[in-house]
Amino acid sequence: MSAIHSPDSSSSSVRPPIPSAVHRVAGLPASRWGGLITVAFLLAGVAAWGWLATHHLGPDPGSDLAPHSGAVGVHGASAQKNADDRKSSSEVGSGGTSEIVTLANTAQAAAGISLSPAEIRPLRQHITVPGRLDYNARQRLDYASPVDGIVSRVFAQVRQKVVKGDSLAEVSSPEIGMARDEVRKREDNREIEKKATDWAIAIADNVEDLLGMLDSHPPVEQVEQEFKGRLLGVYREKIISGYSRLLYVEKISASTQQLSQGGVLSGRIVDERISNLEVAKANLLAACEEAKFLTQQDRNRAQAAVEQADRLVRISQEHLRMLVGSRLGDDSEVIVMSEESPSGSAGEKQAISSLILRTPFDGLVEDVFVVRGERVQAGQKLFVVADTATLWVRAQIHERQWTAVEVAVGQTIRVSAPGVDVHEATACVNHVGAIVESDSRSVPLVAELANDDAHYKPGMFVWVDLPQGKVREVLSVPVSAVMRHEGNAFVFVAEGDGRFRRYNIETGIESDDFIEVLRGLKPQQQVVSSGAFILKSELLLEGDEETAGAQSPPSAS
Repeated sequence: MSAIHSPDSSSSSVRPPIPSAVHRVAGLPASRWGGLITVAFLLAGVAAWGWLATHHLGPDPGSDLAPHSGAVGVHGASAQKNADDRKSSSEVGSGGTSEIVTLANTAQAAAGISLSPAEIRPLRQHITVPGRLDYNARQRLDYASPVDGIVSRVFAQVRQKVVKGDSLAEVSSPEIGMARDEVRKREDNREIEKKATDWAIAIADNVEDLLGMLDSHPPVEQVEQEFKGRLLGVYREKIISGYSRLLYVEKISASTQQLSQGGVLSGRIVDERISNLEVAKANLLAACEEAKFLTQQDRNRAQAAVEQADRLVRISQEHLRMLVGSRLGDDSEVIVMSEESPSGSAGEKQAISSLILRTPFDGLVEDVFVVRGERVQAGQKLFVVADTATLWVRAQIHERQWTAVEVAVGQTIRVSAPGVDVHEATACVNHVGAIVESDSRSVPLVAELANDDAHYKPGMFVWVDLPQGKVREVLSVPVSAVMRHEGNAFVFVAEGDGRFRRYNIETGIESDDFIEVLRGLKPQQQVVSSGAFILKSELLLEGDEETAGAQSPPSAS
């Protein structure tokens, strides 16, 4: 059985030396080495996280969550100092912190600082609805061919400026020739009827004058001399010969009376001659009455014929105008031959069948769909002519919003076109739809927009501001005075000595020039209405510098 030796017992055997730390580590197995390396990486990660939490993820040194003890070390003391610096550059008011920007007088002049008071002004609520720009329907024409025919010439090109009456194209059509021929025939018949009417009127007037002259019982020679060369027609022989016979019978009757008193003539002859006198008077009276009636009838009939001929001319002209679709309000181009082919020339048949299509207003040829020699049909589109000096703004007001909108014809509304540089403009309401459109459940509104410089184009999207509700008296400031940053609205109020204090405000309704202030200001406070952006820039710049100072790491000691 082996003897067991106590460690502290004395023996002749030598105790082995105690190994050093290096010897102990070097003698560790590989598994122990892996554990030590893992622990080292964990400690390094904890240290790195602590540094990030202290410098980047920790609470704002100026907030209530910042530590107030000395445990934060050197970095905590530096952050506390930056918070104290920011607090020293601002003042606390009843509405919260109002930051101050100070500018010297020269800097104010350079920035263009100007002040306006916060005042009670009449403002009105607006709503914004979508819309689009379109051609003015009264100044855009899809010019279609009025008849079947062949295009002889094309005068216009795309984007060509035209004025009212300029030629666009020439179309040759047999229908035009036949219609013009009908007009000419009617006009010739009217001229014939006019001459017949003039004849009938002259005869009626002369017969009336003749009958009036016969009442004075003049000699036949005087009557014939008076009406020599004047139109009497068949009534000259009837009336003048009857009057001449009456004078003769009267002369015989007078001599008969003298002879009968002397007993020269028998009573039978005297009675016969008296009877002849009465017959002559009756015949002349009948001729005069017949002439007076018939001449009046002839005159009335002739006048009616002229009126009918004139109506037929107008009907044929209307038919031709309807056929060619004249838009100039001028019959000269519709009725006569074209000026390019003189009357009586070999080309007259072609000329009388030709129609010159002309533009009815000033504008631009937006498109051309035809070439020379092309056969066209009635209704086929040939040109698009438009005048874009005025455009229509077409907006849609939903039926839920319609009852609150206050618009009327002639009212001015504001239009905003996001797609152009100068996108603010005004338009005048032209008309408002009478019904709600079934597909959009909206009421259409059309306003007229001036576009003399062709700044806007048809088809552009626009926003349309429409007044809503009644006008209210509210506290307001100029729109240019209100600045915005990170969703907050604020103004700068002048406090004197170059000091401008930021006041956070709550805004309400807005017009073109002014905006309502619901909270944050009092009447007559002087706000910066021009140059406020410079103050905003200075304020944000100071804030960035303070934030950078608060987050900068401390220098090594």
